[in-house]
Amino acid sequence: MRTFKSTQQDLQARIVREVRSGRGTSRGVLADLLEIAPSTTGIHVDELARRGFLIESGLERGGTGRPKKLLKLVSDAGWFAGVEFTGGRMQAARLDFAGQVEKSIQEPLPTKITAAQMIDRIEAILREVQAGASGPCFGIGVGAPGLVDAAEGMVVYSQFQPDWQQVPLARELQRRLATRVTVENNLHVITMAERWFGEGRDEDDFVVVRARLGFGIGIVKGGKLLPGANHATGEVGMLPWPLEGGRQQVHEAFSARNVWQKLSGKGVAEQPEDLRAALTALADTRGEAWEAVVTDYARLLGITQLILDARRYFLHGSLSALGSRFCDDVMKRSLELVPALSHSPIKLAPTTLGKDAGALGAASLAMEAWNPLEED
Repeated sequence: MRTFKSTQQDLQARIVREVRSGRGTSRGVLADLLEIAPSTTGIHVDELARRGFLIESGLERGGTGRPKKLLKLVSDAGWFAGVEFTGGRMQAARLDFAGQVEKSIQEPLPTKITAAQMIDRIEAILREVQAGASGPCFGIGVGAPGLVDAAEGMVVYSQFQPDWQQVPLARELQRRLATRVTVENNLHVITMAERWFGEGRDEDDFVVVRARLGFGIGIVKGGKLLPGANHATGEVGMLPWPLEGGRQQVHEAFSARNVWQKLSGKGVAEQPEDLRAALTALADTRGEAWEAVVTDYARLLGITQLILDARRYFLHGSLSALGSRFCDDVMKRSLELVPALSHSPIKLAPTTLGKDAGALGAASLAMEAWNPLEED
């Protein structure tokens, strides 16, 4: 049962998120966004300012009426950290209270690593990203591959790391680091990064398409991430391909490495050290292999669009190195394969985010989970 105090604190957390996003520029604007009385907004703004989370500075002058005082978060009130990992590498980032990036770290992971060793590595990189931080840590977010029960902080299953089953990751990290830890699927945290730091900032309905070691999608509807009843939203990589009983899974057929093999004509033993650079070099490819890859992506995303009817799609992972031409060809081919899409066409573009998207998204996860109630 929710108490009056928790409801009020949730409202203050929403105010902080709106100011952090850049939308909540003044008390009046906040009242409109949150659909509450200006007097109620003022009470909570004053309380957040009293506690050192928010200040009013400068004036915003509109066409009419009195100038409005601008709202701003106190950057050094505290900080958030995030870590995201998958086969081959781990990355971490630290954000100040206003959501600005203060530090970013990336490091390789060994090919074979146990769950216990991975938790040790996560702890180590989080302690490294903490170095030099000022103020208290308000939360840590973790993006883990596989099926994740976010409510329990549990990694249920990972196809790429077989011993990651029923791992109580949040509980173990909270024990070691003595701060709140939120865990999500790593594709979901990358979707959070697009929402806070990418072109998805101004969108409340979009899909992140990620092709790296495998393939998956992250979905935002109505401004909220869709997790799914069984923690498996977006795990389309587990489908057979072709759909009519193919021998491969989408994970294999659509992975960035498999696409590179098709476009380059090289074998498994000739995998490049820098896959992104190798795909960049193939961005001007022409011919049957290019058309085959484009057709596969157009068919799968066409089906996805008929189900989700999303406004925009953002291509993440190494495959984004193929650039706008690849995205344009996929959009064009999808209309040929699925004529019904003429009424709701796919709008696909490479992400503008860099390699640290996962870490930024994990830190954003912690940032969104923050609530003033926990700081009392």
